[in-house]
Amino acid sequence: RTQIFPTESELFRQTATLITDILRDSLTSKETPRVIVASGRSITQTLMCLPREALDWSQVTWFLADERCVDPENKERNDRQIREVLKSSLGTKYGLVIGPRPEIGFRDAVSEYASRIENIQMFDFCLLGLGDDGHIASLFPHHAGLNSSDPCILIQDSPKPPAERITLGMTTLRNSENRIVVAAGQTKKKAISDMANNSL
Repeated sequence: RTQIFPTESELFRQTATLITDILRDSLTSKETPRVIVASGRSITQTLMCLPREALDWSQVTWFLADERCVDPENKERNDRQIREVLKSSLGTKYGLVIGPRPEIGFRDAVSEYASRIENIQMFDFCLLGLGDDGHIASLFPHHAGLNSSDPCILIQDSPKPPAERITLGMTTLRNSENRIVVAAGQTKKKAISDMANNSL
């Protein structure tokens, strides 16, 4: 279903409340909730709204939806961005962030990350942003990767730089009890309409 909010700030706050409630419920039945999280402005703004005292965030494992194949210290790295925003909103005990490691070699990184992902029966939620062109994670409209059944995919022809990226495939993104896409701004209108007609 699609839910519309009057302001971006309310969108981010309400989404943060939703994922907090999901994790609070999850912690009553399991020790370590596992979630998928993308990067991007809408996601980082949502994570900034997480309430630090609401639950034991140190128990949460955050799996990256995708990673750019750039140097680990590059500011464009998703793992760096997510760790920084979680530390800012939740303090040092924000849990564990796990993602692909392109620095070990792109294909080796895909295999390593896939082996981690395949051991997870079901994620508690998948939190994604939406690009102006309709891409989620590093899966772009009409790209062959959308039809792959692999849990993790190497993208070498991304239409947005860098060309090389590692992304979770659609089968993995769908393997979540709750699938949440956050989109803010007038530039997302067409992408939101298209997504509404093509369920994740």
